[in-house]
Amino acid sequence: MHDNSTRWTSDHLTKPGGTALYAAQQRERLRQMADQVQALLGEYQADLEAVRIDGDKPFERRLRAYFASRPLANLEKSLRAAVNAVGKLDPEFQRRFVELPAKREQKAENKALEKTRSSGAASSRSVNTAAHLQGLSQGLQEPAADGTGLATTNSPEGAEPTFLGFLEKGA
Repeated sequence: MHDNSTRWTSDHLTKPGGTALYAAQQRERLRQMADQVQALLGEYQADLEAVRIDGDKPFERRLRAYFASRPLANLEKSLRAAVNAVGKLDPEFQRRFVELPAKREQKAENKALEKTRSSGAASSRSVNTAAHLQGLSQGLQEPAADGTGLATTNSPEGAEPTFLGFLEKGA
């Protein structure tokens, strides 16, 4: 029976640091394979160029060796591409499963804060409007330069309750 205790599973990958560790191991393994294939390709191509066949024209041996070794060169190219693809595994996992929930939580907090600000802005607009109205009414109640006022205050204390005062007590 085959022992599966050393085999990678998706449970291993989803643990913190799992994809990074797996990607590092696989990148190294694939890089070693690509280096071996590259070394073999150089030797293979050199050996094929050394083979003489009667009737060869100039550079024909080199072209024949080049075309015969293309599958091995394509294998090496594919292994290098696989090294790059495995390198994208952890950043993609981090972006989609680690950073996304935090990003969405931040966005929800910002939305709630904006909602609070917008509801607060509506009440501050009413306070500003009330302050503006109070300022207008104060201007009407203050005496003119000749000592006469446009409006008179009827309260014994000299100050009437205002709409701004009402809003400030309620807020």
